[in-house]
Amino acid sequence: TESLQKMLQGITERESTEPQLQIVQQPRQRGMRFRYECEGRSAGSIPGEHSTDSNRTFPAVQKFSGIILNGSMQILNYKNRAKIRVSLVTKSDPPKPHPHSLVGRDCRDGICEMDIGPDSMIASFSNLGIQCVRRREIMDALQLRLKKKVDPFNVGNAALDIEDMDLNVVRLCFEAFVYDSAQNVVALPPVVSHEIRDRRATSTSELKICRVSQNVGSVRGGDEIFLLCDKVQREDIEVRFFDDSGWEARGLFSQTDVHRQVAIVFTTPPYRDQAVTREVTVRMQLRRPTDNEVSDSMEFRYLP
Repeated sequence: TESLQKMLQGITERESTEPQLQIVQQPRQRGMRFRYECEGRSAGSIPGEHSTDSNRTFPAVQKFSGIILNGSMQILNYKNRAKIRVSLVTKSDPPKPHPHSLVGRDCRDGICEMDIGPDSMIASFSNLGIQCVRRREIMDALQLRLKKKVDPFNVGNAALDIEDMDLNVVRLCFEAFVYDSAQNVVALPPVVSHEIRDRRATSTSELKICRVSQNVGSVRGGDEIFLLCDKVQREDIEVRFFDDSGWEARGLFSQTDVHRQVAIVFTTPPYRDQAVTREVTVRMQLRRPTDNEVSDSMEFRYLP
């Protein structure tokens, strides 16, 4: 038992001292628009998760020896030259090369590469945009990735299986190529960010209630409400009522009650307690069943 513990301890110590790639700030998931090349406009820049109007941050690579500093990504236990490669991969696992391209400074053929010197702490990718391809261009884009050997998780020809590929969602894949003691190039295990969703796509966009005709109704339910919102998919949207007790119910409407994707006409559900003697405040929000995404909630008042 003692020898086994020593062996496991040795494995742990080796793993803790080997160079590792680590994300310490994710890219922002929403608000980024994927643009087509034919739009003739800048694809913008992918902001960092904590980016604000007054303090803009971007996906970056930080390399240091064993100490985590503020940043988006770092190489642990290594301090030498390195090449960082960033590409787009699918939301599914194992991650496959995504046909959309990264564009901007240091980008070519849909990927971005940057060299880091031994004295450089951060490689900042402040000009990364996402350029999307049309469906008829998907296979050509994927074949180019494989030809360039941009296949971080070695899925091979499985990358060409596009039946379930989501073109509205991508992830950033970071790879680091470092040098061992003999100056041989060694690829570190790749790491993948969380999902970045196309702002234009109603299937993945942020949900938002813009205005309601009223936010008060009878505990018996049945009050008709007009709700204005950002674009939604009529077959994939709910109006959810809930309170702190765990009660929840859905507003009643059909797909034909969703008008031009920006307005929903529904009737309120009855409250759980029909015998209340005073006003009860609950919450109301939009919910997308396919991914459980919800909007900010607002007050709704039930009257006796």
